[in-house]
Amino acid sequence: MTMFKNQKANNETGSVSIEFLGILPFYFMFFLLLWQVVASGYAVFTAKTAVNNAAKTYAATNKIDQAEKSAKETLGSSNVIKYKDLVPTDLGNGKFKLVLYTDHSLTFIPKQWKEKASLELEQEAIGKVLVPKP
Repeated sequence: MTMFKNQKANNETGSVSIEFLGILPFYFMFFLLLWQVVASGYAVFTAKTAVNNAAKTYAATNKIDQAEKSAKETLGSSNVIKYKDLVPTDLGNGKFKLVLYTDHSLTFIPKQWKEKASLELEQEAIGKVLVPKP
């Protein structure tokens, strides 16, 4: 009888499956975190591109409404980043600074928490107006 018990204790069939099930939640968390990092990188890159495009438009037209439109078009209708505001500052001698404010919402949180759990991104661009004000 003791020989039968030792054989059962040494039988490791299925142990790999049990170990995999123990590690599986950590894999899910790792990939969720990785996805959030990718989404945040996309949001920062898109915000920087949007403020640069807005600065180019403002330099060419000297009209903030067209620069704002350019920034909104660059941001698009993504769920990751939302337009908030575009603030111009006159630096003198035709130079200007544009500051773009956007909200970056975290990807894997419920919709009712997205407002409170979003991050404000602030990007700025400095340029020179090519066309004087009319």
